[in-house]
Amino acid sequence: MIASTVDKTIKDGIGMNPSRPRILHYKWSLDDGHVTPQIFRVDPYKGILLTREPKKKWKNAPYNNQLCSFEQLVSEPQKVIKKYNIKAVHVHHATLANKLLFLKKKHRLPLIVGFRGKDATSYPRKKKHLKILKKVFKTADLFLPVCHHLKNKIIKLGCPKNKIKVMYGGVDLSRFQYTPRIFPKEGPVHFLAVGRFVEKKGFGDLIDAFAKVHAKYSNTMLTLIGQGEYEKKYRKKIKKHGLERQVKLLSWVDYQKIQQVYQSAHIFCAPSCTDKEGNEEGIPNTLKEAMATGMPCIATRHAGIPEIMKNGVTGLLVRERKKKELAAAMERMIVSPQKWQEWGFNARKRIEAKFNQKKQLQKQKEFYDRLLR
Repeated sequence: MIASTVDKTIKDGIGMNPSRPRILHYKWSLDDGHVTPQIFRVDPYKGILLTREPKKKWKNAPYNNQLCSFEQLVSEPQKVIKKYNIKAVHVHHATLANKLLFLKKKHRLPLIVGFRGKDATSYPRKKKHLKILKKVFKTADLFLPVCHHLKNKIIKLGCPKNKIKVMYGGVDLSRFQYTPRIFPKEGPVHFLAVGRFVEKKGFGDLIDAFAKVHAKYSNTMLTLIGQGEYEKKYRKKIKKHGLERQVKLLSWVDYQKIQQVYQSAHIFCAPSCTDKEGNEEGIPNTLKEAMATGMPCIATRHAGIPEIMKNGVTGLLVRERKKKELAAAMERMIVSPQKWQEWGFNARKRIEAKFNQKKQLQKQKEFYDRLLR
């Protein structure tokens, strides 16, 4: 969905001062995106990204001179630790943490583990996975769920409360600038949703709800941006409703240009839901970005979303998987354009207060400081 766009300061980071303390980071992919600042912009720490992908794939990685091979780490851990001056390990998905427990047990490196959604909800439903998490809870030093909802989830799973600190993902407010939305004098009212095409994003419900709204208000359109296993289902659903011209599916947007997409829309939708396997969100990063631009939003009372949105204050909240409620909220937005600027302004202020990237990265830096003391 998102192209790589790492800036020059990140690309140049590893060669500038090898004596600076480094954190070894591990996440699912090499893609640039919402986690990138947490790896490369936590001064004075420098990030090294661990990868299991072969070196031939590193050529197009946005930070290929800051990558460390998993195989090399396992075969020569002491050499790697010394070479990169690694002082701690930060695993961004708890489902990956078990692979790096040896760095804590054998090499005494402090271990930080993030929880982002699946790792605290559907993953531990299997006994073997819960057993693994219990071991991670016992071994790691610090846990960073992305919202209080997930904090409560992992406490119930057995994670010690004193090891947990909630760390919201932050928004770069210089990139996602505030623009009050007004009702269009010409053209349609534009609804937008951004995220992976998977069940828990709820885009199937959104298409059905939009079909009801469009039947009543023809001057409307919907754009879905993402990619994933549900794309074919969405296209069939769109065709079934006869909305091929009114609903657009875009599979790729350069992350550096994603803010332009937000600016082109009037109303953002985040109809997240719990999928059939029990997988839940934390808080959708796209919702934060949309709110930062001053866009009025519609979202579900799902997982950590109520921690960022207040019904009737920053937008509208509905129950998840309730298509009639979702359609009613979309209709309310259309007939209440006088509320757009109020809700959008409140949304921006909410992001500035609680989800400012600079503030969140400062918190992350302080967590590292305390742990490394």
